Amino acid sequence: MSAPSSLSQGLALLGSAVAREQAGRSGYNASRLADATGIERSRVSRLTQELRALRFLHRDEDAVLRAGDAYFGIAAALDAPWLKGARQELRTLASTLRMTARVCAADGAAALVLRAEAGIGAADASTRYGTVAPIWCTGAGRALLWDHSSEQLADLLRDVQFVGVGGPAAARTTGEVHALLERDRAVGVISAADEYAEGMAEFALPVFGRSGIVASIAVSGAPQSSRRTRAALTALHEARDRLSASASDQ
Repeated sequence: MSAPSSLSQGLALLGSAVAREQAGRSGYNASRLADATGIERSRVSRLTQELRALRFLHRDEDAVLRAGDAYFGIAAALDAPWLKGARQELRTLASTLRMTARVCAADGAAALVLRAEAGIGAADASTRYGTVAPIWCTGAGRALLWDHSSEQLADLLRDVQFVGVGGPAAARTTGEVHALLERDRAVGVISAADEYAEGMAEFALPVFGRSGIVASIAVSGAPQSSRRTRAALTALHEARDRLSASASDQ
């Protein structure tokens, strides 16, 4: 069995801290959190520091760890009526196109899956709620950057390690990310083939609310015929327009 990833361990720590708080019991410090999750203390120390830096955890004056602002921000987003309505949109896309459909939100240089549905036979059926992926080499991620200027991209991706991440067609510099955005904005849809995983094609669009981009919607799967690709793009645009209209009304 492979070792647990930093992501799975970080989620375990966050989940344990939140569950303790929801139960109305005294919160955990890092040491007790290590005992509760079975994760070694040195690793808990490092991961909780990262979670605090990302504002998913907050440490009070007694060193007790509690849910932070970013956690509550995502929780609030998940309760948004338009996002609840997105579930049916994703199910329809997944079942009719036999692809994986997802709605994502930006989390720094990562794209966070808020909702996902996989169609029968979908090639990338493993996507789950809470999955994070690079924002620069996924279709859903790049759609979140739709209105970013080259200067904004440079600021966002300043500390990104491009090497070793993504598939054979993934961007390796901020300049390449910007060039892909310029290409896709010209045709009105994000197209990412072999960028995050080899053999996968992904199409995505930004979802707009009153204050700008609130999320992205994407479909992905194995490359298809031009006819089926056109059908997928039409369905994706229609679903995006309905979600944008709903998000703009709220």
